[in-house]
Amino acid sequence: MVSGMNREKRGMESLKTVVLLILVITSVMLTFSIWTYTPSYETIEQQTTTDVSIAEKRKVEEVIVPYKVVYRTEDDQLRGENAPERIDELLEEVNRWSVRGLTMETERFTKERMKKVLAQPHSYLLYFHGEVPFLAYENVFPLKDESIPEGSFDRLVFEWEESLNQYNVYFINRKHEYFYKANVDIEDQLAATAFFKSWGERLKPYEEVGPSDLAFIAVPAERVEVNQNTYYQEEIDPKRFRDALFKDPNVVRRTSVDGTKEEYGDDRAMMTVDTSMKMLNYVYPAAESTELAIPSELLFNTIDFINEHGGWTDEFLYVHMNPITRYVRFQLFVEGLPVYSDHVGATEIVQNYGENDVFRYIRPYYSFDSTLLVGSDPVELVSGVEVIESMRQAEMFDETKVEELTVGYVMVQDEERRLFILKPAWFYLMNGTWSRWIEEGGE
Repeated sequence: MVSGMNREKRGMESLKTVVLLILVITSVMLTFSIWTYTPSYETIEQQTTTDVSIAEKRKVEEVIVPYKVVYRTEDDQLRGENAPERIDELLEEVNRWSVRGLTMETERFTKERMKKVLAQPHSYLLYFHGEVPFLAYENVFPLKDESIPEGSFDRLVFEWEESLNQYNVYFINRKHEYFYKANVDIEDQLAATAFFKSWGERLKPYEEVGPSDLAFIAVPAERVEVNQNTYYQEEIDPKRFRDALFKDPNVVRRTSVDGTKEEYGDDRAMMTVDTSMKMLNYVYPAAESTELAIPSELLFNTIDFINEHGGWTDEFLYVHMNPITRYVRFQLFVEGLPVYSDHVGATEIVQNYGENDVFRYIRPYYSFDSTLLVGSDPVELVSGVEVIESMRQAEMFDETKVEELTVGYVMVQDEERRLFILKPAWFYLMNGTWSRWIEEGGE
């Protein structure tokens, strides 16, 4: 009985060995087949695409720029500038710096802290419209740290620390009230200091008006002269955008909806054209995404998308981003000043960038080429100080809620004569929206 059980046991062991051997061989064969597997695909016909460059391509540093600089002189006076060519001079000097030791501070950066920093002689404050990711500004402001955080800023301060004979840099995010501090390495310290002193002294007189608990507001202390410009209406054929945006323009269908609206579409995307406002709205539903975007990637993607079809038809600059909705906005600027319109979006390029592609793209298709300028007449505006004073005297207006003041243009269409008129005006920022300031009893 025992002998029979032993034979049965040995038989079971032999069976296990055979099964195990089969499994090992099978496993090796499967692994080999995976390594050497070449799938057999059906031939897919390549979609026809058209390489279209409508206007210009832009570098990131040409799209993300400060719109104003304020400087504290040695005798405690404020001076400022918003002319792009002057600000470029400053940025060229800054580009020679090496910035190291980027560290997030635990202290909240309030308006009072801003005033304290700017109380230092030879300190500079640079204003940006939108929050700028560090990684997107490396080409202008060289950051030498091995690891750069995914942080952002909308104010940049250079502070001269005389006791240490060096500049410190503050990257300030006003919305979230945090800031990063870094040290600056300058190869020729004496030459750089001489440049910053002489450059700042030649700026225009500015004054802190300070009605706001929300921001440090500095404006021209004197009246401002700005040109009122008139342009012929020049439009870019919407078919060029059709050719640039659709995967295969040859299969795109065109439909006339009414006298001022046309639609272009295929089985994947739709482009609506408003021929009255010279605007288009392109939507590619398959790219829609609800995932939170990484700010630097979002900004790079939206700029790259416009570059792909040379879509910088005029001076559009980055002004706003929302990573939650994957939304980015670029504002039209002329002669360094923002252009606004009563018609929403008429002077903006807007994108919602989705999953590896644009989901929504809204923009104008007119152009303000300098060759189309038919008239330019100087207009004198009151000073920023006078604007704040008129706000204080206005009924039903709380000037303490104003976050910023700037000179800009309001765009007016003369459809009968096919003209665009850019009228200079003062604009104020409140609750995230720019509005034109009109004095009581004024225009």
